[in-house]
Amino acid sequence: LCLACVATIIALAVTGDFNSDPGAAVVNPDPAPGGETRPPEEDDDDVIMPEPTEPELSFALPVNGMVSKEYSDSVLAWNSTLGQYQVHLGVDFTGDDLSVFAAERGTVTETGTDILEGNYVIVDHGDGYVSRYYSLADELEVAKGDTVEKGQLIGTMSASRGSESLDGNHLHFEMSKDGVDIDPLSVIVLEEK
Repeated sequence: LCLACVATIIALAVTGDFNSDPGAAVVNPDPAPGGETRPPEEDDDDVIMPEPTEPELSFALPVNGMVSKEYSDSVLAWNSTLGQYQVHLGVDFTGDDLSVFAAERGTVTETGTDILEGNYVIVDHGDGYVSRYYSLADELEVAKGDTVEKGQLIGTMSASRGSESLDGNHLHFEMSKDGVDIDPLSVIVLEEK
């Protein structure tokens, strides 16, 4: 009998339940104004935390220059280098300042050289947006895998794009959304770098 009493006292000490009624509702004390306690509200467990949001993309001009040839996916444009009419799936920029900047934050997915495209950099900005910078000079400022910030120098304009070499130093700038070519000027927000 003594052992049973000791075991009961130990069990009550461990659980801290000295005067419980197995059928009674559990009420956790919650001090309220005036020192009173209140039962927990049903909504206490239903707190909805806001979903984290990605920062909104805001593309800037990739150069301190002007447009020399606009985007055209349906109307044919004259290509003096190739001596033919063709679609122009990018925007060409020229200017006295040959610097080329990242239009938005992103990750460099590819750099290289192509006889028709010249030296190039491709940047994935997330949310389905990809920008492509063609006709750059040999010395690129970024490499594959680099994270670039909006306005960061990535290279300089040149005439390395074989399919537009007679156009002189320029940037041929292309963009796509979810794999579909878009007019870069439709998403660029005009602002200073």
